[in-house]
Amino acid sequence: MSNTAPTVQELRLGTRNSKLALVQAEHVSKELSRAHPGVQFPWQTVVVRGDADKSTPFLKFAGPSDAAKNIWTEEMETKLCAGELDLLVHCLKDMPTHLPENCTLGAIVYREDPADALVMKEGLRSQYTDLSQLPPGSVVGTSSTRRKALLRHRYPHLKVEECRGNLGTRLRKLDDPEGPFSAIILATAGMVRINLEDRITKRLPPSEFPYAVGQGALGIEIRKQDTQTETMVRKIEDLLTRRICLAERSMLRTLQGGCSSPVAVHCTIEQAPTASSAAQLQLHGTIIHPHGTTLLSERTTAEVGTDEDAEALGATVARLLLENGGQALLEEIRSLQETIATDAK
Repeated sequence: MSNTAPTVQELRLGTRNSKLALVQAEHVSKELSRAHPGVQFPWQTVVVRGDADKSTPFLKFAGPSDAAKNIWTEEMETKLCAGELDLLVHCLKDMPTHLPENCTLGAIVYREDPADALVMKEGLRSQYTDLSQLPPGSVVGTSSTRRKALLRHRYPHLKVEECRGNLGTRLRKLDDPEGPFSAIILATAGMVRINLEDRITKRLPPSEFPYAVGQGALGIEIRKQDTQTETMVRKIEDLLTRRICLAERSMLRTLQGGCSSPVAVHCTIEQAPTASSAAQLQLHGTIIHPHGTTLLSERTTAEVGTDEDAEALGATVARLLLENGGQALLEEIRSLQETIATDAK
């Protein structure tokens, strides 16, 4: 009797039901189809709590480190574990660093520019090209606690307000003549993927405005023991992207900071990998108080030739942050989150 696994005829992708999520699922489906001729990769949309609740600020999702990120993944993971779906396509930045026991990160693919983007209101585009140019009291919108914290730290003359919804919704809120927003901050990658790059006023330099862990990359989540699917999705993975993102995620995991914690990152390739040497990466990690009052940064450079090297680099930067004021700052942030969550009940 042959022990060869049966040939897979179809793998079902799970995705959120937004324009961006569908574009990303289609990209992954096409890449997998090219890598595996004869196999079908249809996708199915799933409504997740983060899309259903479009009003609650992320800072109010207090609790375990990944509490706020679970709102983007939990419902899909339930279907994955039940066998209704075979793999999930996520924005990597929305994936918790601690996955359910039966799930694993199968592959990391397709990273666009991870930087944040400044988008000005249509009527102001000819007047302002930088946040520093906006008049005091101008309102900048974002749903990200990291972006809010960085804005308050770097541009204290501006007013920062909540702006939730998918990209189209946020752009409509921005351009509403009666709306409060002069500008909003979005991920460059999302704008590029849905062909709205022309709306970007300025890509914010990561050295000044570090981005979210995993931003711009796509993560493929699978069942932990599904080795056949893992082998298939690894064929469309970029190895250097994987290791950069693993380093970023290791830093976040070691810090125990989730989507609701203002943690930022910036990873640069100091030396590209060659046939005889590993890549040399420099990882910058940053923690910001939600009110923008305190910002801590640390960085480390290391050769990264394996997944373990990547994980070690991230953990090293996290430990430096924790040892140099980060532990006290994160405890202060958690206390603030708990107070906000209690007040919201």
